[in-house]
This record gives sequence, C-alpha cells and structure tokens, in this order.
Amino acid sequence: MPKKGLVILLYHSIDNTNHHTSLDKFTISKETFEKHIKFLRKLGYSSIRASDISSFLDNKLYLNYKRVLITFDDGYKNNLEAAKILKKYGFSGLFFISSAYIGKTLDNMQMLDENDIKLLIELGMEIGSHSHFHLKLSELSKNDILENVTRSKEILSQFTNVEDFAYPFGNYSQDVIEVLKKSGFKRAYIIGQSINTTKYNPYVLRRSIIRSSTNYLDLYLILTRGRSRI
Repeated sequence: MPKKGLVILLYHSIDNTNHHTSLDKFTISKETFEKHIKFLRKLGYSSIRASDISSFLDNKLYLNYKRVLITFDDGYKNNLEAAKILKKYGFSGLFFISSAYIGKTLDNMQMLDENDIKLLIELGMEIGSHSHFHLKLSELSKNDILENVTRSKEILSQFTNVEDFAYPFGNYSQDVIEVLKKSGFKRAYIIGQSINTTKYNPYVLRRSIIRSSTNYLDLYLILTRGRSRI
C-alpha cells in the first residue's frame, strides 16, 4: 500500500554516453533525468533542503505536503547538467562529493572541479561529503575513518558549510557514525530503498537508488512505497 513520508532519491551519473563500466547501470541520460523531474512536478512534489528534514519528519508534515530530497553520489562533472535541469524546474539537489577526486577522474569519468562546485552552489544546490577516498569506511581502522571524514570536511568546507554525509557504497558502522558526530556532521545517508518517517535515525537516512532501467512505474513505486519492482 502507498506510504507517506520523505523519499530521498539517489542518482549517480547523468550522461548520454555508455562507458562500459559498472557505473552504466546507475547512469541515466539528461533527457531521462529531465523527464523524472517533470514527473515529480506533475505529481505535486517539490524539493526539501537537507536542514529541513528533521522538522518535516518530526512534525509529520509529510501528511500534508509532498517533498522529495534529490541526491547525487560521487561528484561526477556531468552532475552540473542535472543541477541546471533542477534549477529550471524550481528544484534543488544535494551533491555528495568525494574530495580526493575533485578535478580528477573516477570510474573513467571526469569529476567536478573547484569551479564546478562553486557553480553548483550558485545554482542553489547543496553539497555534502562522500568521504575523501570513496572507500568502504567500516573496513578501515578508526584512524583511517577519521582521516577520510575530517579531510573531506576540511576541503569541502572551503566552499560552504557542510553538514551532510553519504556513506560510500552505503557502508557504515557505529564507529563511523561516532566520527561523523564528532566531526560536526548532522545527517548521514545510506541506500535503504524505503521511505523515511518519524521513526528515523538522522545518521541512517534511507535513500532509494535510481537505475538506468528505472521507468515511470518504477519511479512512482519508489515515491509511494520506497522501492521499485527491481
């Protein structure tokens, strides 16, 4: 049955090119992404800022308002095209960046550089941390976890205040959460394929992943149930 709450969508690469890597299954074209945003608007959804999540859930505002948080992982340069589309339709997005790869490549893809990040912010977008080296944090030592988290926050904070963190590969542990809290992060996100309600943990916010195969029915199921048929 349909369920009300906050849906957090997870996108990756917004690109029209097939790169023949594992990322392809999470890549959608600019045209498809724009259709998704138009579909959201047609259904009556609008964006929510990350800082408003707690108020929205604690006060059960989702019973009366349709809000969606649109997020992007890794920090691919093509995310700029998504940001322009979001701006065009009055939406915002939260872009999680792996700070070690700013201006470099990852998965054979060009990543956002410093000027791109500044442009994201000028377009009204938010940025968050995706750690420094994009590793499975729970498999690291406590010192390495701390290094990945704090270096990322230090670098990204040069652009804007950063309070949100997305676990690389959705991988986390209690040790990681404790480091995030001590480092000043207020929210963190996993891959959970479900809708967030009042029974939420701000350090385990659940996101529904968008795949290249996600069609209108899948997107509708995600918005109303948290997960598609896949």
